[in-house]
Amino acid sequence: MNSTAEEGVMNHTSLEIFQVVAEELSIAKAAKRLGRVQSNVTTRIQLLEEELDVQLFIRENRKIRLSPQGKQFLGYALRILSLAQEAKQTLHPTAPTGKLLLGSMECTAASRLTNPLSVFSKEYPDLKITISTNSTHPLMEKVINSELDCALVSLPKESNGKIVCPTKLCYESLFSEKLLLVLPGSLKNEKDLWNINELNLAVFPRGCSYREITLAVLENKIKFFDKLVIQEISSYHSMLACVASGSSICLLPESVLEILQVPNGLTVLPACIAETQLIWRQDFESPALESLTNILKRYSNIDN
Repeated sequence: MNSTAEEGVMNHTSLEIFQVVAEELSIAKAAKRLGRVQSNVTTRIQLLEEELDVQLFIRENRKIRLSPQGKQFLGYALRILSLAQEAKQTLHPTAPTGKLLLGSMECTAASRLTNPLSVFSKEYPDLKITISTNSTHPLMEKVINSELDCALVSLPKESNGKIVCPTKLCYESLFSEKLLLVLPGSLKNEKDLWNINELNLAVFPRGCSYREITLAVLENKIKFFDKLVIQEISSYHSMLACVASGSSICLLPESVLEILQVPNGLTVLPACIAETQLIWRQDFESPALESLTNILKRYSNIDN
């Protein structure tokens, strides 16, 4: 009997291998990331499929993708791995160890995390933080589905200013962000926006909370709002380039604008204030999360 059979196929290691293969959708890339030979990764997946009696991946030519059963099992695998990590950390409350999966909006990672995470790494050298960036809505889904332990997002607000947070999540408000409209040189002030009927708005793809805020702000500032052309952009640098070309406007946090090289001649106007929150699942508790929250609070500009 081989060691894999003795240990049981659906163990922690096999679940980790399955998770990485599901993320990479490539045996070769997963093997490289895991530091294993490809044959070992393939065998682990095959044994897991045999034990579960389902096909986790659909193999087409040289590509693979998750089967419907694989997508369903991934949710369980992520929750099991997250719970195991949480249990491990709970056993060491005075010195957090292991890893913490942190998600963040691109702007927050660029302008708010450098100093706190530097302090965190010095105070907790045995705890590794893995950071991934995305927009608010995808980040919320990843936290709910246990793909991330926590994330820095900008939750929507009701008309009365009340924060709207999914029932499965908890949050802590950490940063207040002054959002700015950036206009090309041809538009000298806010009044110039009202009557313009040909204008592009450079924004991140759907799911970005700042995109929704920008549209809400501009609806009252542009007479021909329905003619506004949405131009989806992948970075703030690209947004500024579009504005500098004279064809677009954009909105971005003041904290980001301060660290970017802004082209000469652009007009910057105040738009509104937004908040950034740290979110986590209601059922997730760990010394690592508590330690990260405490350090982020040191750099918060919101009185809690």
